[in-house]
Amino acid sequence: MAKGHEQRTESEMREGTSVQKRVGAWMVTFWWPIDATTGGPRSVYVEAAEDAEPQEISRGVSTTVLRQINIAEVVAEVEPLLGKLRTAKKSIEESQKVFSDLLKEGITDEYLAVLSMYYVDSVNMGKRAPIQDLVIWTGRNQATLKGHLREARKRQILTKVEGKAGGQLTEKALSLLEGFQNGQGFEEVRLP
Repeated sequence: MAKGHEQRTESEMREGTSVQKRVGAWMVTFWWPIDATTGGPRSVYVEAAEDAEPQEISRGVSTTVLRQINIAEVVAEVEPLLGKLRTAKKSIEESQKVFSDLLKEGITDEYLAVLSMYYVDSVNMGKRAPIQDLVIWTGRNQATLKGHLREARKRQILTKVEGKAGGQLTEKALSLLEGFQNGQGFEEVRLP
């Protein structure tokens, strides 16, 4: 492949949004970075659809195929989604800052209470893998977070549920979180 035309990796695709459209025998993928403000996609990738007839794709992508790609239609579909992505990214960045600030003093009861609150919120929202949400919201790795949740249970901040994700905030956790919410140096922290 020519330099500058490499296919985006999965992690790069996560930092934005992509939309796929079928155009005849071809699958067209449009990609926007999360920081895109307006306009068309940053990249367009055209490849043969999995179920395409060999004779339809034997001559490659033609100008006729390219003219059939309706970028304006796709842009109209994606604009609202890009706004939501920017809002979500901002929320995640703010959340990661809160956790970084809390961790400046080490693994305190306050930090564990906030982490446990996020965890319980994810479980209560029916997330199948709530620890993955914590990875996103905190910017920490999964093994570290599991250790922190174990510590929260050890310090009686989070209850334990045998054999599955879950638990409840204890009275101790609720008391610590009340301090956050009553302006004792901390802001209320909730999943958006």
